[in-house]
Amino acid sequence: AVVVVISFIVYLAIAYFLWNPMTVGCCKFFKNGRDGRQDVKDIFRMVRDCNKTIRMTMFLKTIYLALWSLLFIVPGVIKGYEYAMVPYLLLDHPEMSRQEIFAESKRLMMGNKWDAFVLDLSFIGWKILSSITCGLVGLFYANPYEYATDAELFLVLKQNYFSGRSYSN
Repeated sequence: AVVVVISFIVYLAIAYFLWNPMTVGCCKFFKNGRDGRQDVKDIFRMVRDCNKTIRMTMFLKTIYLALWSLLFIVPGVIKGYEYAMVPYLLLDHPEMSRQEIFAESKRLMMGNKWDAFVLDLSFIGWKILSSITCGLVGLFYANPYEYATDAELFLVLKQNYFSGRSYSN
């Protein structure tokens, strides 16, 4: 039991200091890629320059998803889609509070969770191929492709939300 608790604490520390800031950095890299402003250093720079608000918000997202997943898998998946836009909103609106970021992500994904799920299902072949190649296909092709798709999804949702249209129409 002690090993499990220590492992969980180490996982949370790695998520807080490394994994979550790198995730936000990847989101920034691919979001900026649409305009041709990509800089690979953004991914790693975010680990160093990430402020406390971004770290805590992403950390809470990790905790919330873990707790929702304890109920059963389906609530965790639903909340995962509900919180999917959190890293992008953190980049676009650093002045917003954590509560506002989560609420805005929920608003953006309202009526769009199923479409996002179907979009993610389109990557299942790449996930299988990645597992067969011990993650190489994922590392060099599928994961960047998925990040770019998610960034485009955020930009389309944001555009449609502010223009009054629903993404699913």
